Amino acid sequence: MRPVNEAKQIAVRRRSSSTELHWISRSAENVAAGTNQEFAVVGPDVGDNDWAVIDPMRVRRSAGVRHYFTPAMYFWQRTRSHVWCESQAERWEVLWLDFSDQVERLWSQPMAIAFGHGSRLSGSTHVPDLLAQFADGTYGLFDVRPAALIDEPARMQFAETAAVCETVGWRYRVLTGHDTRATQNLDCLSASRHDRCLPTRQMEALILDTARGGRPRGELCQIVCPECPPLACAWVDNLAWRRLLHVDLAAVFSSETIYATANPSGERRAG
Repeated sequence: MRPVNEAKQIAVRRRSSSTELHWISRSAENVAAGTNQEFAVVGPDVGDNDWAVIDPMRVRRSAGVRHYFTPAMYFWQRTRSHVWCESQAERWEVLWLDFSDQVERLWSQPMAIAFGHGSRLSGSTHVPDLLAQFADGTYGLFDVRPAALIDEPARMQFAETAAVCETVGWRYRVLTGHDTRATQNLDCLSASRHDRCLPTRQMEALILDTARGGRPRGELCQIVCPECPPLACAWVDNLAWRRLLHVDLAAVFSSETIYATANPSGERRAG
């Protein structure tokens, strides 16, 4: 993990008739030149930039959330790095993106969009919440806003951001929240997502074979590790996180929660 510095403000220093992207870069060329901010006019070629060299640390603060949530660093295991979450809503969405297994890399508050004269938001700036690199190598932007808080100005901002992404060739989506119980249950499973909770290949095969047809969690743990069932809990939750075991996230979790083998072929999904 890189050191956590104070928030970095993206200074939108240029105004033109064109919509522009502004971002902080840590490329070797910028470090050598003593500068770290770049900009580009929005166009199809912008999507071909090396976006992996943007600064992944937080770049701004929003005063409106400071009194309701202590910013958190979510550990993104695929890159062994942390994603800064500005609010609890953002952390929950990052959790779901991690569980989806569709996003390889994730950056928080990655850039500023300075809207030009052709936009309904001309003269204003928007900092999307997340930039994602997907498993197929493509990129996309996410904004996080609970559905109940999306008003007309927000809809306009999101529509203009979607238009920018369409021009650049990126995906765009507004993340509006999930079922509260499912999110809480997924948060519990996520405690076992780390490599320290990986079962051996032999134990994984035993768990998947035992869970064919479905078993209550408590019974499953007792069968696969009778000498220490709590240890097996981490293993079965790790397999559920990796989608090798199916569990109903919308149900109340207990020792009677049914875990069932989700992949009959037993093919292992990378953690």
